[in-house]
Amino acid sequence: MTGKVKAKAVRRGRTSTSRVSSKNQITIPVEIMRMVNIDIGDQVSFDADEGRIIIKKSEPKIFGLLGIGDSYFDDFDFEKERREAWGE
Repeated sequence: MTGKVKAKAVRRGRTSTSRVSSKNQITIPVEIMRMVNIDIGDQVSFDADEGRIIIKKSEPKIFGLLGIGDSYFDDFDFEKERREAWGE
C-alpha cells in the first residue's frame, strides 16, 4: 500500500470549557461533573444571575413525595389528599 496514513491527533490536556453546538447543547467536562457529583442521566436545572448561567443537580421528584428534599411540595396538603383519596 502506498496511501498516506493519517496520524492520530495528539490529545491535549483536559479542559473546563465547552462550546455551544448548533442545537444549543453543551458538554459538561467530566472533571466538573465529578466535582459536583453529577452522573450520567441526572437531571439538572438552569438559572441565570448577573450574566452567569448556573447549573444545579436537580433532586429526583420522589424526594418531595417522601417529604424530604427542597420545598417543591410546600403548598401541597398531603393529609388532605390522603383523606380525600381514602374517603375519610
